[in-house]
Amino acid sequence: MPGLHTERIRIERVRRNPQTRIWREWCFVRAALQSFGKRFLVMAVILLTCGILFQVCEPRPDRSFPEAVFFGWSLVFGQPPEDFPDHVVLQILFFLMPVVGLTVIIEGLIDFTTLLRDRRRAERSWCRIMSKSLHDHVILVGLGRLGFRVYRLLRKLGEPMVVIENDPNCEFLDDVRRDGVPLFIADARREAYLHDANARDAKSIIAATNNDLANLEIALDARRINPNIRVVLRMFDQNVADKVRDGFKIRIAMSQAAISAPSFAMAAVESDIVGSFVMGDRLVIVLNWAIDAVSPLAGRSIGDLIREKKIGVVEYRPVGGEKQLFPSPDQVLSVGDQLLVQGLYESIDELRVHAIAPEAMRAR
Repeated sequence: MPGLHTERIRIERVRRNPQTRIWREWCFVRAALQSFGKRFLVMAVILLTCGILFQVCEPRPDRSFPEAVFFGWSLVFGQPPEDFPDHVVLQILFFLMPVVGLTVIIEGLIDFTTLLRDRRRAERSWCRIMSKSLHDHVILVGLGRLGFRVYRLLRKLGEPMVVIENDPNCEFLDDVRRDGVPLFIADARREAYLHDANARDAKSIIAATNNDLANLEIALDARRINPNIRVVLRMFDQNVADKVRDGFKIRIAMSQAAISAPSFAMAAVESDIVGSFVMGDRLVIVLNWAIDAVSPLAGRSIGDLIREKKIGVVEYRPVGGEKQLFPSPDQVLSVGDQLLVQGLYESIDELRVHAIAPEAMRAR
């Protein structure tokens, strides 16, 4: 039975993803300005204080307050704007300003250069800004093998995302960073990180960690922040998943065992079955099918199969022709045609018994 390889999925048309490179760079600039906001504030306070001291200690009618502030700026670089003052406070200021001012400026330049070389230093603030600018996005918690497959598929669909992963050594982190998707290396059970990921404006959250209790806690926290958020919950115990879905009104609670069991069982039953899943309490299968010479379906249309047997045709491959996904209901079936059909197991099994000779069944 073929596996699901998200990197091979081809999607012809998706909606535009708002997470463009220009948008990411603008968010980084905002994060950088925020990181230097305190230093700008300290420098402004120092200069304003200098201006006030010049005006109070040595008032001069010909010196305005902006000019007094400029005197303080000149002192930062060791260039006295006037002769050495007589007032003791200004004398101390003449010695202290170059030390204090240059320290603030040099530290700011060093931090700015370091930030440009290593953006991860401001990763959380940068990603918080990106997340706050998103609406109707998906929050993916857990970047294991399942989470990364979900991530790749959502990227192909053009869905805006925010990723939260607890393991700083996760092998897929570099892929997420390279794509420019907001990434938080944190435990999502801390509600602060759900706020950082802008859960209030998110349309859905996928809790895909390996811990059932952690997934449930994350889901409940997200629901408290945003009562309308759609929750997709990974759980290993299907009994618990069913109770969570019914008791907490979580729309989807998935157990990997429950998803995989039908596929394993049907693959063992017959090689022509290429996929299966449970819809409600009914087993739905996807099966390869060949039309033989004695089949009553030969000469009939795909629409007849859909209307009379309630069996859908996913793919049609005519003899000597190219395969067609979701063919027209008017397409007439001929001997040797190959079909990929989907329907209830009992419906397809009954039709095979009565309509197709066993020797005509073969794997594609």
